[in-house]
Amino acid sequence: MQVTISLLPVSLCLVHIPRPRLPQLASHVLRQILHPSPAFLNITCNDLELSIFAEEHILRDFEPVASRDRRKRRTYPLEISHEKWSVLQIDSHSDQVDNSGARVHELSAPLAAAGISILYQSSYMSDFIFVKESRLQQALGIFAAHGFDLYSADTPTPAVLTRSTSPTTPSPPDSPRSKSRSPSSSEVRILSPDLACVGLSDELGVDHWGLKIVKLVAFPDLIPTSSSSSQNSSQTDCSVPQSPLSSPSGSSSEDDGYFSHSPKNASSPSLNLSRSHSYTDLASPASPSRSASKHPYLSNFSLPCSTKAPYPVHQQFFSFTRTSEGSSLTADVCVLATLFPPHERHMVICGGELDAADERLASAHHPEDSDGEEDEDRQEGSIKCLQIDLRRFGLDKHGLVNRFSRVLEENGINHMYSSTYKTANLLVDKKHALRAQSLLRSC
Repeated sequence: MQVTISLLPVSLCLVHIPRPRLPQLASHVLRQILHPSPAFLNITCNDLELSIFAEEHILRDFEPVASRDRRKRRTYPLEISHEKWSVLQIDSHSDQVDNSGARVHELSAPLAAAGISILYQSSYMSDFIFVKESRLQQALGIFAAHGFDLYSADTPTPAVLTRSTSPTTPSPPDSPRSKSRSPSSSEVRILSPDLACVGLSDELGVDHWGLKIVKLVAFPDLIPTSSSSSQNSSQTDCSVPQSPLSSPSGSSSEDDGYFSHSPKNASSPSLNLSRSHSYTDLASPASPSRSASKHPYLSNFSLPCSTKAPYPVHQQFFSFTRTSEGSSLTADVCVLATLFPPHERHMVICGGELDAADERLASAHHPEDSDGEEDEDRQEGSIKCLQIDLRRFGLDKHGLVNRFSRVLEENGINHMYSSTYKTANLLVDKKHALRAQSLLRSC
């Protein structure tokens, strides 16, 4: 595995927004998306929360909200990590088909064994490991001890470690400290959307595609398509999804979007959210190459959804990453195809996923012309998100990224990994989703 690890010159904070709070706090989130030149930004949303990784000074809009939530001891508080996080960018230079799961597993193993908690995020171009600043030097030393050579220490630029081959010695086994309670069966959910990961054009920039991200986050009702999962599920819901900014609530804007009802997510246990929980070591698998999708053609079959979510299906999961080197977006594949129609597809970098989604959308609009076998072929590149509820763990809990990644890697399931404040999100080929769910429930 030929990998380069670069330390980015940024110091990040992490924000947790519970899903019930998103409608009235959406304007704060949109401000992050439209910022002209963030050094690093990741926004990931699922059934339970929306998380933001960004520089502290960019997140100041959230501080008064978090302060009031603490003072009023709200049930669903907005939370900001009190510790700062460093970012290690992981770039793979292999010419072979990318094995993102092996990379997540191999990179997280020595840190888990050393008791270092991490978060992990993948984008189309690179992976990112988040390490608390207080443990950064120890983490760099561990990577150096495992075969990475520091080749730019004598320059003012960020430290860069590189390794062209895997270490000759096996990765150390998990230390006793890395053992943790395994998630219960109700905590591992297969989210409905069929997803795809695409790169966003550096040449055009946020001024061209930024409005499309705004629609996805805050105005899903302006995206003229039914969700991809609705087309393949027995629980079809073709109603127009409600915009978060127009969602009803029982509170005023002065109350920062707080309202008393909880999300109707019956698949997640009732937990006290007043404590600052989250997980560490949650990783987001590697990303596809520029030239082609890293996900093979997938067979089409019905995946049982635990319960119907209270949010638009295509808003159940999305992840947007932006750095000075590039941007990427993981979202419902049919939504991506609608946001970036064929005449605007020059804005994205991907394989054939969006073209296949065009055919699926056309088939949905003309079901009489649909052919079952052809519909299966149109699932090319689709991936599923397995959401793991980690609210019982805190940001100091280590070993989770490696634990989840290892069980999939050892069973031959390639994966990507996306961390949020309180969940782990493992992205796998659709045909492996049910088996991956079973493995994660038992690990």
